[in-house]
Amino acid sequence: MDNQLFDEKLDAFFDELIEIRRHIHAHPELSGLEHQTAVLISGYLKEIDWKVQESVGRTGLTAEYGSSHKGYIGLRVDMDALPIQENTNLSFSSKVDGIMHACGHDIHTCIGLGVARLINSLDLQIGTRIIFQPAEEIASGAKWMINDGVTKDLRKLIGVHVYPDLPSGMVGIRDGGLTAAAGEISVDIIGKSAHGARPHQGVDAIWVAAKIISGVQELITRKLDALNPVVITFGKINGGKAYNVLADNVNILGTARCTDLNTFENLGDWLKQIISDIASSYGAQVVVKFKKITPPVNNDLQVNQALRNSAIELIGHENVIELNKPSMGAEDFAEFLNYVPGAMFRLGVDDNLNNSSPLHSAEFNPNEGAMKIAIKLITKSIIKLSC
Repeated sequence: MDNQLFDEKLDAFFDELIEIRRHIHAHPELSGLEHQTAVLISGYLKEIDWKVQESVGRTGLTAEYGSSHKGYIGLRVDMDALPIQENTNLSFSSKVDGIMHACGHDIHTCIGLGVARLINSLDLQIGTRIIFQPAEEIASGAKWMINDGVTKDLRKLIGVHVYPDLPSGMVGIRDGGLTAAAGEISVDIIGKSAHGARPHQGVDAIWVAAKIISGVQELITRKLDALNPVVITFGKINGGKAYNVLADNVNILGTARCTDLNTFENLGDWLKQIISDIASSYGAQVVVKFKKITPPVNNDLQVNQALRNSAIELIGHENVIELNKPSMGAEDFAEFLNYVPGAMFRLGVDDNLNNSSPLHSAEFNPNEGAMKIAIKLITKSIIKLSC
């Protein structure tokens, strides 16, 4: 199918996709609660003769089209929103207080629907499976779906993510590592309460927490290889009972990100040791827990080449950007890649690069017109991978 025919078919239903995207945006659902989004998707796909299986990975679903004799080429898109109060003043802003599609998953979902519309006008040698995944934002949905057998008979897998660092009309491609591995750090600091006027009689757990937070950042620069970047952010701190009493217990929660797998494998033990040493030097005890959340996305070269070639054919070499660095963000798309070769590309969605709102921002407002490029690019790539 040539580009002109793609455009004609896509133009015939694209306004409908815009309406669906805006409905989903206005009615966001948090991770693991994507019930109404799944119902909408299921109904739409059944109307265009896709075979739909619901409640896959709890609130996820899969849709299949074509012969399964040689297996399936897959597309994974995610559906969940974030606990963020929207501040865009759009006519279709979130109607749900404190919840917003601030990471573009509403767009990803509609890209999947658009691909389905194009695919069912084709006669491919291999079937197509579209995976509508819940709970990406809590890095759980991919594992839920894998446990329900979603990777069975998958030959290749494609992923997409909106990318406000690129203007609309461009896509980003990267061989190998695309995202970081992610882990969660929990530190319970055990001090000794005392009167706030006589701190020398106790062990101030809040003071020790401050030392741990700053000390970890300093030690990263002196104890870890700078060529293998590590980002550690403590995003939550809780402790203390009164303004004039030394806190005897503080909990801090954070995230650790790195792109090197060997570093990631040893990061938990390293953090436990240095945090224990810091706390001990100030007279406190600690309980440190490190949980691996998701590995890095490592793009398969063959799938990535299909994406690259399709993008060049569609939008020209000058609009296909080779990304030089991986993102320190994480993606549980990586979990699927433990079972099937796949690759994810970045979709430019910004019309004003100097004033773009980042992902997870209350002002995030991607260009929904960019869905056209993604739908055509993914469809062309599925055709190439099916041959």
